[in-house]
This record gives sequence, structure tokens and C-alpha cells, in this order.
Amino acid sequence: MNQKETVTIVMEKRSDTGKEHMKKLRKSGWVPGVYYARESSGGNTELVKIKEAEVKRVMRIPGVHHHLLQISIDGEVRRGIIKEIQRNPVREEIVHIDFYGVKADQKITLTVPVIMKGEAPGVKAGGVLEAVTKELEIECLPDFIPESIEVDVSGLEIGDSVHVRELKIPEGVSLFKNIDEVIVVVTPPEIMEEVAPAAAEEEEITEPEVVKKSEKKEEGAEK
Repeated sequence: MNQKETVTIVMEKRSDTGKEHMKKLRKSGWVPGVYYARESSGGNTELVKIKEAEVKRVMRIPGVHHHLLQISIDGEVRRGIIKEIQRNPVREEIVHIDFYGVKADQKITLTVPVIMKGEAPGVKAGGVLEAVTKELEIECLPDFIPESIEVDVSGLEIGDSVHVRELKIPEGVSLFKNIDEVIVVVTPPEIMEEVAPAAAEEEEITEPEVVKKSEKKEEGAEK
């Protein structure tokens, strides 16, 4: 999804709380959530509910949890991001969502995916390209959120790696990572142990026993 594309998620305010209410809410086709912002520290967090069908629609959009959204609460539109998603550990269905409201001049912290670009020569030589870090935590203004952070792997041979300090970070974006941390590495191919010699040794051990048995039978026949 391109950051210039606007995605709106529609929700309504709710007032009831508690586990029993949450269960009833989910059974009736709603997903409970909360909306808060930096200025919500005084207890102004808003309780919201979203139709399950609306949640599924939005979640089908690639990378939506890394992007700025239009959040419509009872018709009032704000801007914000999905801060946290809670899922049922067994059925993997979404049971709660936290939304964080932002302003144009307010920096926010969120994660964006790491995308590998190019083809590493080390892979052609038999190595394995391993993504050590798949997401990066960044800080920037809402209008500067990058769709992803690209990592060029086209020059990596076996044993080579790319560190945080080597990344090309978009203007206006800050990273919360140690500059020496590895992002991607090309590891040597695994060497499989040969099992054929072991099988040959077993044949050498068992074969004489068969010969001995046949020799005994021949000796008995002569007697």
C-alpha cells in the first residue's frame, strides 16, 4: 500500500466495559478497541468498537499496520495508526485493537518492514540469504512515514552482511537501532554428511555371517 493512498476505518464509541460485555460485543459481530493520543494522558482515552467485517476489510490491505490511517469515530475523522493488535492465541482472530491518534506536527514511533532489493552473488554460489531483522522501529512526522526500508543485497558474497549504519534512511526518519546491528547476512551452505560409507561397512559385517550359514549346511549334507 502506498502511503499516499488514504485508508479509512470506521468505528463507533462504546461505554460499557468488563469481560462479560466484551464477550457479548464479540458475539454480536463487533471488535472492541481504544483510541488515545499524546494529549489523552489525562484520562481521555476513548472506548470504541469496530464491525468485524470492517476489521477484516482493513486488515486485508498489505502493510496497513505500518501506515497512517483516517480513523472515523461516529463520523468524526482523525488521523492515527494501529498501535497494537491482540489476537486469540488459538483461533488467531483479532479480539482487541489499540489506535493512536497523531497530529501533522507530532512525531510518532512505529515499525516498518525491511525489504531486500537485488540478487546476492553469494546466493548463486550456494549461500543462504538470511534476514536477521525484518522490521525496524522508526520515528518521524506522520507525512514522512516510509512504506519500507530497502536493503540492497546485490553486492553480497558468502559471509557478507549489511549493518544498520549502511542503510539508506529517508530524510526526516530516525532509527531506534544500534548502528552495528546486522540486518541481513549471506551464510555458507550447509554441508551434508555422507552416509554411504557407513552402509558399506554394515554390508561388510553382515555378509560373512550369511556365508558361514551356507557353509554349515553344505558340511551337513556331506556327512
